[in-house]
Amino acid sequence: MVELHHFWSSVCSVRVRMALEEKKVPWTSRYVDLFRFEQLEPAYLALNPDGVVPTLVHDGVPIRESLVINEYIDEAFDGPALVPDAALARARMREFIRMCDDSFAPIVKLTLVKYILPKLRRRWSDEVLREHADKRPSRFLKDMHARALRGEIDERELAQCAEEIQVLLDKVEAALASPEFAPGPDGHRWIVGTFSLADICLAPYMYRLYALGAGRFWSQTTRPNVARWYDQLAQRPAFKVAVEWPDESGGGYEEVGLKSQALAATPHLTETP
Repeated sequence: MVELHHFWSSVCSVRVRMALEEKKVPWTSRYVDLFRFEQLEPAYLALNPDGVVPTLVHDGVPIRESLVINEYIDEAFDGPALVPDAALARARMREFIRMCDDSFAPIVKLTLVKYILPKLRRRWSDEVLREHADKRPSRFLKDMHARALRGEIDERELAQCAEEIQVLLDKVEAALASPEFAPGPDGHRWIVGTFSLADICLAPYMYRLYALGAGRFWSQTTRPNVARWYDQLAQRPAFKVAVEWPDESGGGYEEVGLKSQALAATPHLTETP
């Protein structure tokens, strides 16, 4: 049995949902509502002591950290390979994933100020939010949430985040333009030629940037390879399932004046008990 403890808009949850769908693994949803602080409840902390999502539970055994989970999914289950056969392509895939992971903080700050904190403040007082921020096991998240509540992440810092995100997108554009790898069997050019965990790692970042209004960073004239890559990604059924999971207790991105991307509903393999 495969269970996924996840939250609808968590970028790490999105990438694991996408990997499960790409491998066509039937899974059961265990929704963890971050806006109700369910990730800090004792039952969940017993599964994931860091108090973060997602956590994959396979036959009763938990696997944590989305990048680790996705490698596990690829190795543990039948289905299309998500890791290239060639050693060089595997190395480039892991280099790219590391680069994305290292570039996570600017997107976290932008998300926290523009999306997460406004939604939390519609539900809780700042006093309650400070109490829960202090309970977070992760020092990084504890400090980030506390700074946001104190108003210390200002527009200048957010502008710096935007600049750092553009540097990341320049690297993505260069990777997609590289002649190192030929297009995959589907005729599309992915991060390392064939579709892989590198594309899955980046996918939720790009969707989040779209919701935050950063889709302007790529177009047919600005980073055209990124635009092409995102267009072909958006057509994958697994991507649609991963990003369209509903906000089970709120109004989605639109609740705070942001917008999600309209994608056609796609049947998938998920079960909800």
